[in-house]
Amino acid sequence: MSPAVSLFDEKDARVEVEITDDRSNAQAIGELSPYVPRSWFCPVGIRKVLADLEPRLPDVGGCLFLTFTVDPKLFSEPEAAFDKARDKLRRIFHKLRRGVKWEGKQYKVDKPYCVKLEFHENGWPHFHSIFLSKRFLPGGLLNKLWNYGRTNVARISNEDFRYLLKYVTKSGEIPEWVRGRERIRIFQASRGFYRKRTKPPSAKKKNAKGGSDRKTKTTIGERLKIWEKTAVLKDQLKRYKQIKLNQPYSEMAGKEALSAAKEGRYLGNARFCINNPKQLENYIL
Repeated sequence: MSPAVSLFDEKDARVEVEITDDRSNAQAIGELSPYVPRSWFCPVGIRKVLADLEPRLPDVGGCLFLTFTVDPKLFSEPEAAFDKARDKLRRIFHKLRRGVKWEGKQYKVDKPYCVKLEFHENGWPHFHSIFLSKRFLPGGLLNKLWNYGRTNVARISNEDFRYLLKYVTKSGEIPEWVRGRERIRIFQASRGFYRKRTKPPSAKKKNAKGGSDRKTKTTIGERLKIWEKTAVLKDQLKRYKQIKLNQPYSEMAGKEALSAAKEGRYLGNARFCINNPKQLENYIL
């Protein structure tokens, strides 16, 4: 397992198209669409995360599936519960690898595992974990080890595993305390959990200056706002450019939908055909 300090720290979504920030974008003509980041915090962006993740996922059919919830009565706030629970999980997994005695029997689960973080609609966290093991683990033992709320021991299917990865919160709303943090890792796997790649991963694309897309530290909430105000323009040569807007793309799309539909420029799924630079001038930051 990687060092404990890295658990649940989300890696930043990398820019996947060329960045250009000046108003020269308004001179481009092509197809305009909302920017979709590769991030667990964007419902559509999760698809990009899974596109890279799924080829590496192992067969988990019949494997141990553990659930850990927290009792709000034991914590002052959701964020405090997350920090405490994260540390407690590390200790539990360490004990299970070494072996734990329960009611006269020794139970040991030393196989690779993953942890998935989710949030209830009220913002409180809970955790799911899958061990690549089909050994028996008593529910009473897990309750004793956890002691922060309810637990559950079950078996999982591959179909349920894929469904588990499709969302972070069923409502789609990211809790405010999460938005205020710089990084949170939603999915974490221990060494040996992933299948080996059948081919080398593609190189990560960089921005126009050849560096990282992150120049300064930002919170998750700040990045969400930036993404909301970003559009992608695909020109006739299928080149992509990011365009920074002065308002959320959804607001701009709502204002332009009717006129674009009348002019035959609406392409569906919040996409527009841009055939005149003036159609973007009022929205360029």
